[in-house]
Amino acid sequence: MSRKRLALGVLVIVAALSVAGVAAARGRSTSVQAASATFNAPTVSNKSQVTCTVTGGDTFQATKATYTGASVSSDPRLAGVLTIRAWSLVDTTNGVGHVFGQFRIKGPGTQAHGTLNGAIANGEASGIARGFVRHNWGRIVASMGSAFDPNAGFSTGSLGGPTAGAGFIRSGRWCAPPNWPTS
Repeated sequence: MSRKRLALGVLVIVAALSVAGVAAARGRSTSVQAASATFNAPTVSNKSQVTCTVTGGDTFQATKATYTGASVSSDPRLAGVLTIRAWSLVDTTNGVGHVFGQFRIKGPGTQAHGTLNGAIANGEASGIARGFVRHNWGRIVASMGSAFDPNAGFSTGSLGGPTAGAGFIRSGRWCAPPNWPTS
């Protein structure tokens, strides 16, 4: 057998194995399944808080803090130690405001992480959590609801469950603590 034929044969075999590998990698079935978790994150650390009064007389409390606790779920990807790094801005006159940040759930051999964004009314945060789960990789998009106090953290929270519902219209300039995110 000539070298050209041998090289061509090896090339054909390598190409066939490569195609088989790509086909096997794409063989994962796509699925969508319901997911939910309950959570509490009452431990508050790294808190930075300021208050300010704006034109019109309303006083705002701006808080940046880390909240830790636990997430419980029948889906192991959403169960474990919960850490939320959040920023909140609450009008102390009427209790309406905004909370947003990042969350991380670390369980045995798995983790989830992403962002949360919610409106606050009457001590209840209601919004959305979006992110990624590892170990049987996937994305999570879920409703997020929780009792929330910037000084006491999150309690009786849920991902993928019913929420109390809250909303607000922001107008004018709000105050912000040092190192507040610009986006």
